Amino acid sequence: MRRKGSKEGSLRRMLDDVDLRIIRSLMDDARKPVTQLAKEIGVSRPTIISRLDRMIGEGILRLGAGLNLRRLGFFTACVALEIKGADLRRKVEDNLSRCPRVLMLLKLSEKANMLVFLFGETLNTLRSTIEALRDFSGADLISVHHSEPPILAEMFSVKVFPEKGELTPCGRRCIECIHYRSDECVGCPAVKEYKGPL
Repeated sequence: MRRKGSKEGSLRRMLDDVDLRIIRSLMDDARKPVTQLAKEIGVSRPTIISRLDRMIGEGILRLGAGLNLRRLGFFTACVALEIKGADLRRKVEDNLSRCPRVLMLLKLSEKANMLVFLFGETLNTLRSTIEALRDFSGADLISVHHSEPPILAEMFSVKVFPEKGELTPCGRRCIECIHYRSDECVGCPAVKEYKGPL
């Protein structure tokens, strides 16, 4: 039984049956026209538009493209970090949130207080990216779990850069990296020297 005023209860009021049916339908095909959604769900077009505007505006729903890492043949890993101090943790979070290879960051309440889920186009590129995590002063790499591409979810929001720059989002130059120069890493997808498929 939900308590009145609980967070779960308020979320339930924010998302009613119509919202949930819209979300479920868009999960099957996010390109569905509003008219098709309205007919499928049994509500008017203005209702669909209003609900979508509200959910997107409140940050509950995001429509976008996802890449299938398994089909691309990319490798993935989960890395646990212990970061000492709240200021350093915010700095590391900010830096990693800009990295094109980071798919997810999680705060943990354990010794390893940050979990980083990331990908690499090749196994060596993934290893090079993991090694770069050791460069954060005050952050210790606690464990690394390599995996095949995810079984679920199939699609991930991956940062792509149609226009490549000189510097990586974290301010580095791939051409100065030993891993890049020795062909162990394909480089950052954000720079001109990138040798991968993105």
